Amino acid sequence: MNSLVISSVTAGLALAGTMVVAAPAHASGGCAIRPYGLIGARWAELGGEHGRLGCPTTQETDVHMNGVGWAGRRQSFVGGQMAWSPKNGSKLVVAAYSSNGYAYFDWKATDRSWDKFLVRWTSAADPHGRQEDFIGGNRGKAWTRVRTNSGYRWTVKGCDTGAFGSTCQRSWTIAVTG
Repeated sequence: MNSLVISSVTAGLALAGTMVVAAPAHASGGCAIRPYGLIGARWAELGGEHGRLGCPTTQETDVHMNGVGWAGRRQSFVGGQMAWSPKNGSKLVVAAYSSNGYAYFDWKATDRSWDKFLVRWTSAADPHGRQEDFIGGNRGKAWTRVRTNSGYRWTVKGCDTGAFGSTCQRSWTIAVTG
């Protein structure tokens, strides 16, 4: 698997220019906000409140992208973000988070298998970003060593390789920061 270069997430996570603070857990345990739907199911698979993402800090919100219109939904967590990106796969959920000096980007459940994935990321350390190809399938994971104290912004799309180049999905997934 390829490795990338990324940033750490601090207790006050800076996301898209907005400071997000940790959502308090209930005295009886559990998170004050409960994820649901595809984001909630993937969050549970990644360890839920005890996983690297931790408790949600926001409710799910609609995401609109230029030229695409409504693109899906995104939710922020103490340790990163998750997004449902149905234009790239009806059940595709992407997640970004940091842990132990590495930043991670995870995507799962495209509608079909792809020959490869293109993964893009930017950060304060890499303002122009990078793009790498990853082995295909219907899911994947990328990581990088943390190089900055602000988050990395990640996106992915699937591609098929042909004799004369690649044919890729028209749009990138909703970006997530972790």
